[in-house]
Amino acid sequence: MRVMETEGTLLWVTDDPAVDRQLIGYAAAEFKLAARFCGYAELPDLLRTERWALVTLEVGAEIEAVGRLAGRSPRPPILVAARGGDIALVRRALEAGADDVVSLPLDAHELRKALLKLTRAGASASMARQVTGEVITLCGARGGIGVTTTAVNLAFQLAALTGAEVALLDLDLQRGDVAAFLNLTPADSLATLAGAHGEADALFLAGTLTRHPDGVFVLAAPAHIEEADAIGHDDVALALTLLRSQFRYTVVDTARTITGATLAAFEGSEHVLLISDLSIPGVRSARRVRDLLERLGAPPSALDLLVTEAVPGPVSVSDAARAIGKQPLLVIPHDAAAPDAMNEGTPLNGRQTPLPAAMAQLAAKLAGVCTTRRPRAGLLRLFSRGGRVGA
Repeated sequence: MRVMETEGTLLWVTDDPAVDRQLIGYAAAEFKLAARFCGYAELPDLLRTERWALVTLEVGAEIEAVGRLAGRSPRPPILVAARGGDIALVRRALEAGADDVVSLPLDAHELRKALLKLTRAGASASMARQVTGEVITLCGARGGIGVTTTAVNLAFQLAALTGAEVALLDLDLQRGDVAAFLNLTPADSLATLAGAHGEADALFLAGTLTRHPDGVFVLAAPAHIEEADAIGHDDVALALTLLRSQFRYTVVDTARTITGATLAAFEGSEHVLLISDLSIPGVRSARRVRDLLERLGAPPSALDLLVTEAVPGPVSVSDAARAIGKQPLLVIPHDAAAPDAMNEGTPLNGRQTPLPAAMAQLAAKLAGVCTTRRPRAGLLRLFSRGGRVGA
């Protein structure tokens, strides 16, 4: 029997014998937490003798325990579970020091979202875990050449290869294909962060992320097209600052159009991966983007060229590199399996095809890792709807 590896323990405090231990245990395990249960009578001794990654208090009319726990130093993140509909009780719990509140009876989605928010916040507060992350932005010389495909798969390959936590930011604000590629339905998005009332911090950021089952955290594009216009340069700069503080790598997918949001990503990136096909318009556009980056003051080392053979064109790889003025970091091969995989929503790796190996090689180059390991099964999900094969 395989023993689950945990990074801490969730202490769930309740005097209700009917508490849904199975639901809580499954939710905690998704965040590498063990779940332990106790009553209020046991709580003082457990707080005195053990350390907890997170404490949840099921409360009724009396919430003094929340205040006592919030007054401890150091204290764990505090989640309060309260009967739904009691707005006054929720307000009192937050005023007493609770970090978040979920409703009873428990809803699995609501509980997972709260655990995501609080575990990320707890990690941020830990002095032992100071992250100085790298931002990797991908942009296409023109549309339909696989920028989103590359961004999504690069994020998962970086996570698999390095074991680090990786974020994926969708800056294709009007199309927002990243969530569709991963078969996710985000409750929040970059628009939530941009529309925050007051200061948006790491705790607020954590509440806007959607966690993929394979571990990558997605900050999605807005659900509605009209929300895209409200997101500007400063909103993206703030998002990248917060993501950099929480994740070792942040991969950014951008639209073809250069906007203030795209410029913020360029300015905040350690690596800009410019993807060009071998068409004459593609090569010409790639050169224009390279010239723009130079005018923005980006150092030459920040820009890398990826040449894709997925879209046929009359230009050779060597001629494209010469015209763009940059040797390719990687040539992405044509993969006949990719269109079917995208339309079926099935993973590519596990099949012996060229694209998974190329994505693993790209991740290794960016992470500075020498590896001959095969890609981890189940990561390269190329998912699309409505026949968007060229996304």
